Amino acid sequence: MTEEPVSYKRLVADPSGSGPDPSEWWVQLARTARDSAAELGRLHRLLDGHWRAGRNRDQVDELLRRLTHRLNEAQDACAAIAALLANRSHELAQARELVLRVTDEARLVRLVVTPEGEVERPSGSGPMPLAVRAVAQRLTAQIAGALTEAAAAQRRVTEEMAVLSPPAPWSAG
Repeated sequence: MTEEPVSYKRLVADPSGSGPDPSEWWVQLARTARDSAAELGRLHRLLDGHWRAGRNRDQVDELLRRLTHRLNEAQDACAAIAALLANRSHELAQARELVLRVTDEARLVRLVVTPEGEVERPSGSGPMPLAVRAVAQRLTAQIAGALTEAAAAQRRVTEEMAVLSPPAPWSAG
């Protein structure tokens, strides 16, 4: 999973709740896998009443058992991915809220935030008094902290998804 690095500009431009939630697709996929496993399990239980003996009966029974198991594994993996993505979305939304509050605070004291997330006086407004410089540094540090948290959330998802073991390749043999 490769993602664009978290930057002030990206975080501010990416309002939470706009567009589809990526975790919702994985939630739906987990439900589909769960429902499919349940339906296949139900059909598997009916097999005895329709195919008591005969050629390939044992192979079909084993095939259905393995397929049901694989669908259950897929459901677990999809649910785990959905939870990771939902958590990341929540953490990014919190970082965005903090950055927007800091940006509003900067505007109130007539400071601007650069596209890099640095708080400073508007260009051409002369040297910055010491007290204003201290406020600008505090606000810049808060933005940097929010960006660090957002990047950490993104990194955690990437690392945790790499650890998730995909189901082993399935073979009919």
